[in-house]
Amino acid sequence: MALSPSIRHGYGVAAFSLSLANTAVLFFLLKFLIDHAGLSPGQAGGVLLVGKLWDAVSDPLVGRLSDRTHTAMGARRPWILGASVPFAALFASLWWGIGLQGSAAAAAYAVLLVLYNTAYTAVVVPYGALTPALTTDYDERTALNGARMGWSMLGGIVAGICVPALQEHTGGLRVPGVVLGVLILPGLWWMVAATAGRDTDAVIEGGPPMWTVLRNRAFRRIALLFLSAWSSIAVLSSLIPFYVEHHVHRPDLLDALFATIQISALVSVPLVVRAAERSQKHVAYGYGMISWGLVLCLLAGVGPGQPELVIGLAIFAGAGVAAAHVLPWAMLPDVVEADTLEQGQPRAGAFYGMMTFLEKLATAVALWAVGAGLQLAGYAEGAATQPEGAVRMIRVLLGPLPAVVLTLAGLYALARPPLTRGGHQALVAKLEGEP
Repeated sequence: MALSPSIRHGYGVAAFSLSLANTAVLFFLLKFLIDHAGLSPGQAGGVLLVGKLWDAVSDPLVGRLSDRTHTAMGARRPWILGASVPFAALFASLWWGIGLQGSAAAAAYAVLLVLYNTAYTAVVVPYGALTPALTTDYDERTALNGARMGWSMLGGIVAGICVPALQEHTGGLRVPGVVLGVLILPGLWWMVAATAGRDTDAVIEGGPPMWTVLRNRAFRRIALLFLSAWSSIAVLSSLIPFYVEHHVHRPDLLDALFATIQISALVSVPLVVRAAERSQKHVAYGYGMISWGLVLCLLAGVGPGQPELVIGLAIFAGAGVAAAHVLPWAMLPDVVEADTLEQGQPRAGAFYGMMTFLEKLATAVALWAVGAGLQLAGYAEGAATQPEGAVRMIRVLLGPLPAVVLTLAGLYALARPPLTRGGHQALVAKLEGEP
């Protein structure tokens, strides 16, 4: 049964809030730490690694705890409501400045990032774990996550445009951080109200350890597809500001490039949802990743001073970005159902916590590798002109390397689907007690 638009978009609007923060951190924090906070590329990469490693560890813990939460509000919504204000406040503090230098500054930023990521986890893991409770329909889950990711991309557009624009007018990132911090709150509170009465997962008492979700073969396959896409997104997001400034030599192009990618992805969301409905989720994912990899190779090959070609190619990245956002999250609830049938109890929090744990672990390593690669190539923090080796490294990390990862992930999805529509229909029949 299809969800009403008020529930579908009421749930999805929280992704707008999460995307405001996530886009700012992914696109701007590495450059902020290097060019404004005065950290070396290696120190900045280390800060992001520490923050993400803790973030990864906390995800399955919060997921498991949310499985065991029992209140009048439900299992997941109390977490989101309670963590919303700390999440917004700690996000704003990331851009405020530490007033320290060198190793002391790196240590302080690492602590601050750990606190921020803890609050972020307390929101994002329970939010994801709500999905299986909202609908059991195979295709409706794709539409639900399409709405969620549409709101997410809208948040990305707002953050991608507002942060550079406000930075230019105010001369720093304090004001953008505060503005986005305030904008984070309404969407989270709206989602909590819109999903009232649907947060009804049974409370787990005992049961297998949360790490046993890794024994689920379909989950491992989805996790591999998800990690391939999102580690690539993390690398690309952190490198785009470097790419437009030091290779294209058009730092003023940043706003337009962000907007082009996000708008193209937003427009592509209904097309990806439709493609998944007409074929299979894994088929739409596979072709989306392969096409996206081709676009990245072409972007890396663009010569300096060709902004029109950069913008034109960015338009064609939209389908791949949309598929990466929508489809792994649309596949995961199907696996949760299969596990419920086998285990006899729901543990969505454990699955979503483990998924975000793996994603953040992969992202941490990827972002650390970006910082280490830039330092190895001789990147000079804050310098307007960079060595040729540093520029070449930026192009390799933005193009051929993620293109190989995405292409292999696409081919794997086509050859080894996690759970097909027919498999899900057989599962639902069992759950309903049909012969």
